[in-house]
Parts: sequence; C-alpha cells; structure tokens
Amino acid sequence: MFADLVDEPSFTPTLKAMQAFEATARLRSFSKAASELCVSQSAISHQIKSLETALGRTLLLRQSKALQLTEAGATLYSVLGDCFFRLHSVSQHLRQSKTTPLRIVAQTSIAVEWLAPRLPLFQQAHPQIATLLHMESGADSLQPEQADVIIGTWPAPAGFVAERLRTEWWFPVCAPAQFQQLADDKPEALLDCALYSSEQGEDWQLWRQQLQLREPAALEMYQVSLALLATKAVSSGRGLALSNSFIAGDAVRQGQLVALTQWRYLLPWGQYQLHYRPDSLARQQIQLFKHWLLQQAAASLLPDLPPT
Repeated sequence: MFADLVDEPSFTPTLKAMQAFEATARLRSFSKAASELCVSQSAISHQIKSLETALGRTLLLRQSKALQLTEAGATLYSVLGDCFFRLHSVSQHLRQSKTTPLRIVAQTSIAVEWLAPRLPLFQQAHPQIATLLHMESGADSLQPEQADVIIGTWPAPAGFVAERLRTEWWFPVCAPAQFQQLADDKPEALLDCALYSSEQGEDWQLWRQQLQLREPAALEMYQVSLALLATKAVSSGRGLALSNSFIAGDAVRQGQLVALTQWRYLLPWGQYQLHYRPDSLARQQIQLFKHWLLQQAAASLLPDLPPT
C-alpha cells in the first residue's frame, strides 16, 4: 500500500508522525489537530514535515487559507484515516466492555428471598464490579470451580475457606390468619396445627427436643424439599414452618408472616457460611463483597434475635 510513497525499504513511519498527519488531514487545520492531540501547533507541523522528508513527498499544500491534500497526501490519508477510525472504535468497545463478573453461587433459600433483592445495593456501591448470581439447591450439584464465592449451609469445598455470616436462629413462622387461630400462647399449641417440614420431620423433632416438648399422639405433617418452600407454603394462611431471618425476615417486616422468635432454636445444619478462595485472582473484589455481605447480614437480622 505504501510502495509508491516509500523511497527506502527500511523506512518505518513513526506513529506520532502518522497520528499528526491523520488529524491534520481530517480536520484540515494545524491548530485543531494540535488541540485534539493536546500538543503545540509547532509540534504538529514538525511531525508532518519529518514525515514528508522521510517519504520524499509533499503531503499538504500550505499556500492557501484552507489546507489541501496533495495526491500523495490523499493516498496516505485514505489508509491512515481508516486505520485510526478502527483503532478508536476498538478502544471504545474495550473501555465500555464489562470486566469478568464476580461469580456468586448461593443456596436457593438465601439467593431467592434475601440476596437477589439486595444485590443491586452492592452494584450501586461498587459499580466497577460486575456480578453473576447463580443458585443451587444442594451441595451435590455444586460446581466449586465455577464460583468465586459460595454462600450456603454446605461444608467448604476443597481450596475454599469458610466464614460464618452470623449465628442463624430458626423459629416457627405462620401467616397472620393462622397466628390468630392459635389456641394459646404456649409452644404446645403449634403442634395442633399443620406443620411443614423440609427435613422429613427432623427439624420439628429437634425443635420439640430443644423446647422440651412431648411428642403428641398425632401430627399433621407435610413434606417439602426446601425450607424456602415450607415458608412459602404457610404464607397462604394455614400451617406453620420453621424458618429464619434470611428466608422469612423481609416477609415478617412486611407483615406477610408472623415470626414466633420467642420459641427459637439453633438448627445444627442451618448456619450460613461464605466460602471463597483466599488466593483467588478476584480476591480484591471478594473482600469488598464479603465486607458488604457481612454488613447486610447483621442489618437484616430480625431485631428480637440475639446477634451471636
């Protein structure tokens, strides 16, 4: 392309000289080119003169008021104009492209009711960090290699460290209509209602043991696979479920559920943890997310529950 412009085979135009010529040819002005490139007008003139000397061709006609391109100048500009336009377009695309997102995998119970509604707050506080939230219902389907952070009640995968979000209390919840129908203000009254269990009844059995309640002759028990589903089931107005502040907290604050926190207990497998790789390339983003997550966890605990 440059064969008719170059006298010496070893000639390599400098980028500064080509940039100065391209801007001047496009704007038809030394002063405007200097302003665009943030250099002096004399620097622009010097770069173009050096390019003309090296090429052995006059590129601009300077006699008239408006700068004019010579035939050689027009030939060179037809190539440089396209090249610099493409470079500008690629640079703009790269600047506007999002960085690799922070990959967050969260247990369904905490992802749906708690984390997803709050994640925009993190993005507002840290707009430079893109996030990708994925939920998993069980540890058996978890793929740790596809996550930067994992939030759930599962054990830490190999290579990850664990940090507890807070002490998680579990307690009975029900709809306001069911609460009004309770026979009295003793925990035994709950056992006369329909109970929803996500642990084949073992969660309610542990609840009775910790409150030292006798098992009744008969229980109306319904089985679901997740604590989130049990909590959703009782929101219709019938029955009780065992839930926590992550799952039921927002619904309690909105008056959709009643939390019987006076009859709380600690579920051995119901403590949520944040898992992350300490040597991750995204460790700075992880630290910012962890700090934000712990703040949100502390702030969203129902007010009548002990923090630790």
